[in-house]
Amino acid sequence: MREQYFKHRAPLDFNKDTHDIGRPFFWNKKVEDNHFLNRLYRNDEQEFDTLYKYHLQFFLSKYDNATEQEFFRYVWEVIQDAIAQLRHKDRYASGHARHFKDKFHLNRFTEYLQSIDEWNLGRTQAEIIADKEGQIKILKEENQRLRDERKEAEKWETDFPINIASGHFLTVVDLFKKIAELKVDDKELVFSQMPITWAKLICRYFQEDGEPIKFDRVRRYYPRDPNKPSGRSSAIPFENQHFNIIPAKSRAI
Repeated sequence: MREQYFKHRAPLDFNKDTHDIGRPFFWNKKVEDNHFLNRLYRNDEQEFDTLYKYHLQFFLSKYDNATEQEFFRYVWEVIQDAIAQLRHKDRYASGHARHFKDKFHLNRFTEYLQSIDEWNLGRTQAEIIADKEGQIKILKEENQRLRDERKEAEKWETDFPINIASGHFLTVVDLFKKIAELKVDDKELVFSQMPITWAKLICRYFQEDGEPIKFDRVRRYYPRDPNKPSGRSSAIPFENQHFNIIPAKSRAI
């Protein structure tokens, strides 16, 4: 155990807003824990973090081998001992109201310490196990959800993609682009918010002469804005436009 964990008030320092502990005049440095409690009672909950980190930085700077875990453990013990002592106070004594207020304040500070407890020092073994079991349950549920999603997605996978005759890749792309332009009663027959969806469709379900079609090879024909194609975009050459799609003649029923 170290001789000092908290930053002490300098002699003749009468500043009321300081986070330092102790008195302006002589005081027993061996009971600095009690003076830390007195300082804590004067701080609002919003100041808990500031007070803790203020003395933590002092402790870390004072000892070369100091760690936050050691400081946290010490503060935790100080607070828990104080709470235990307050619980045994006579509730019918004249100081009961103040004791109850102090205990409530320390319990709130305990909640703050639990929120920054990286080492599980403030939790029982049963609490740690319950927390781990909860995390394991969440991970298992997430794992099962992903497995179900993968199983559902695999339904649409195929080992037998549609094969495009060698040299006619652009002819097929041209047909898809013409399909996207078709209208029925002045309404788009098919519509995609993002033109790149067509490129993904072609890459996923088509091959050319038994070989996969690279995405970058297709995307150049599907600019984000067809009306304002970028310099990397390309149009289908006329010599690859072998087919036109025209409306069928009306048939009598």
